[in-house]
Amino acid sequence: MRKRIFTLMLIIMVMTTASAHDFEVDGIYYLKNGTKATVTYRGSDYDEYSNEYSGAVNIPSTVTYNGTTYSVTSIGEYAFCGCSGLTSVTIGNSVTSIGGFAFLICRGLTSMTIPNSVTEIGNQAFSGCSGLTSVTIPNSVTSIGESAFSGTPWYNNQPNGLVYAGMVAYKYKGTMPDGISIILKDGCTGITQSCFSGCWGLTEVTIPNSVKTIGSSAFSYCSGLTSVTIPNSVTSIGGGAFYGTPWYNNQPDGLVYAGMVAYKYKGTMPNGTSIILRDGCTGIAGSCFDGCSGLTSVTIPNSVKTIGQSAFHNCSGLTSVTIPNSVTEIYYDAFSGTPWYNNQPDGLVYAGMV
Repeated sequence: MRKRIFTLMLIIMVMTTASAHDFEVDGIYYLKNGTKATVTYRGSDYDEYSNEYSGAVNIPSTVTYNGTTYSVTSIGEYAFCGCSGLTSVTIGNSVTSIGGFAFLICRGLTSMTIPNSVTEIGNQAFSGCSGLTSVTIPNSVTSIGESAFSGTPWYNNQPNGLVYAGMVAYKYKGTMPDGISIILKDGCTGITQSCFSGCWGLTEVTIPNSVKTIGSSAFSYCSGLTSVTIPNSVTSIGGGAFYGTPWYNNQPDGLVYAGMVAYKYKGTMPNGTSIILRDGCTGIAGSCFDGCSGLTSVTIPNSVKTIGQSAFHNCSGLTSVTIPNSVTEIYYDAFSGTPWYNNQPDGLVYAGMV
């Protein structure tokens, strides 16, 4: 009986959290952040049995509620998840990101045009959209999450080889032959998470100056990859992007750079270590210093723009961090488990100007 009561309470808690939204206008639910708004799921939950969006949906660039006008800047995680009755979506030109699982299993969608304002598409955003045959992705998109288009006719109908989604290297499809060298096409803006993961035949990759992001595990377990050319344009690299490659394994112990991104501290860090990132460094990769208990201080130069997920996670000796105003994006858990964060007073914590 006690177990049943606990289970019921848990369900109620989940549904209470899942039904949270700030306001609704013309049948669309929103969360607000200052004067910005995010489209969120409708109904009591975000699964395919509760989410109620259907038919043709028009997401405006701005929306007015209680006398305040909000700019609609994102489509949130799970926003339209499981809406099998959804037939079309028009996205306003103010939207810059489409969250993970946003259109998961929307079987009624047959085409999607993403506006030029969008720069980021999350994990599995359109996964399982079994009717989606046409997708227009603008060159503005620089980051696409893992399996964003898996299970769609659009992806299934692509020929084997490297599939691009807009100008992003999305996924190598099929089995890669041995001894392959790949030169990404001019204008390519990003490499998705797990894009080449497990491509044992890949020996060399050349990345053009247009690429800004390399997703987590992008080249993981490419056991033949000995040569990588990474331009200074790259500012964001996900955790484990080069894990299990000879290129990484052959690097000396210490802080390994991938282009101008601080990629990974290799080996065991001595106690009482202070690190000053080199001038011109553009980013700190996901999990770069994760678990480096010997790190006590880090100085980040003005050139750094991004700090990746779990970059300093569980750095149990890290008491001092210098974060410049140039940093515009810090990912989840970047400083969790550090004295620097734990010693901050309750309330909103700033890391530089983020």
